[in-house]
Amino acid sequence: MNFTRRDLLALAALPALGARASTPAAAGAPLGWAGVGKTTGGNGARPEHVFDVRDRAGLDAALKRGDVPKIIRVHALIDLGPGGAESFRDPAFSFDAFDRAFDPATWGRVDPKGPLEDARARSAKRQATAIVVRVPSNTTLIGVAPGAGFQHGTLLLDKVENVIVRHLDLSDAYDHFPAWEPRDNGHGEWNSEYDPLSITGGARRVWVDHCSLSDGNRPDHLEPVRLGRRVQHHDGLLDITHGGDLITISWCRFSSHDKTMLIGGDEKHTEDIGKLRVTLHHNHFHGCKERTPRVRYGRVHVACNLFSADHADDFGYSLGVGYQSQIVAESNNWQLPPGIAANRLIRRLKGNALTDRGGNRLNGNPVVLAGEGLSPDVGWRPEDSYDTALLRTADANRLVEQIRAGVGPRPV
Repeated sequence: MNFTRRDLLALAALPALGARASTPAAAGAPLGWAGVGKTTGGNGARPEHVFDVRDRAGLDAALKRGDVPKIIRVHALIDLGPGGAESFRDPAFSFDAFDRAFDPATWGRVDPKGPLEDARARSAKRQATAIVVRVPSNTTLIGVAPGAGFQHGTLLLDKVENVIVRHLDLSDAYDHFPAWEPRDNGHGEWNSEYDPLSITGGARRVWVDHCSLSDGNRPDHLEPVRLGRRVQHHDGLLDITHGGDLITISWCRFSSHDKTMLIGGDEKHTEDIGKLRVTLHHNHFHGCKERTPRVRYGRVHVACNLFSADHADDFGYSLGVGYQSQIVAESNNWQLPPGIAANRLIRRLKGNALTDRGGNRLNGNPVVLAGEGLSPDVGWRPEDSYDTALLRTADANRLVEQIRAGVGPRPV
């Protein structure tokens, strides 16, 4: 490959479609918190560190370059977990035997233990080893062909910085061996691992742009009931935990999922204080039941996003006001079935403040988000850190149209 330096800069800074030409996004710089962090990804990569990948082997070879600036151009939909459950199942594990052994009617509400649970855990470990892909620092991972992306696995950004993920389809991070927790919610629940994209371990300066995230063709609502509860094989779509910081999620499509995005995993994670600074702008959450996002601690700016659902059962709430969360919401639009009232757009989850800066609409009508019991002052203002005017759509009346037309991968 004979790339000039000008070629490399163009690859690392592809334009963000849907943004105005005069914005930094059009020049390859993220808006919001990731822009404060000067997120550049693989900008400056040497010609030998620009990779065109079409399969897992090519991906692994590119990632082995470590933290040197690199651009990874993805040309195909790469399966990170081919072969399904039988590829990872421990010979001692049987789904039917597990259900018989730990039926609450006979086993009770005690955590599973013994040879079958040990075999399930070994199976789960084998899957995790195979399907979790660690993305190193100073990386631009970008789709350059229609349908390019990753399925059946997790892109993990852990203890890294300066990463750009763009124009990729990320789907169906399917946990074949979810854990049975018999006391969860009082009646027991199946709980799974893996998100298509996970940002954790203090990862910072991350921009996720023009991606599509979903459960693919295996949504959990179609799964069977086992041990009295419907099996959950998917966790979140994009979670930011354990001190992730200076992150922008823009122009992405999130589809048909339950617990979509968690920012801050637990109120006990006091290392999150002062971190979890995240901007969400111009994203479309369709058929996402809740957590779009749910926040603990973080200073999160939710601006110019679209939340929609075809059926009332597909919507629970959008913004989860969690413990010490500091959410600023403005110019968002909800298009929901009749009967869903404004007080369902947010849910108070031990949080006590939310700043509603106006411009939020429910089915075309202005709506006030900060309800009774919530302070309107979260203690910070986005404009004190970055130019908020650049996040706003030039014509607010066309926001919905612009988001629907502009989100998701736009490979060039």
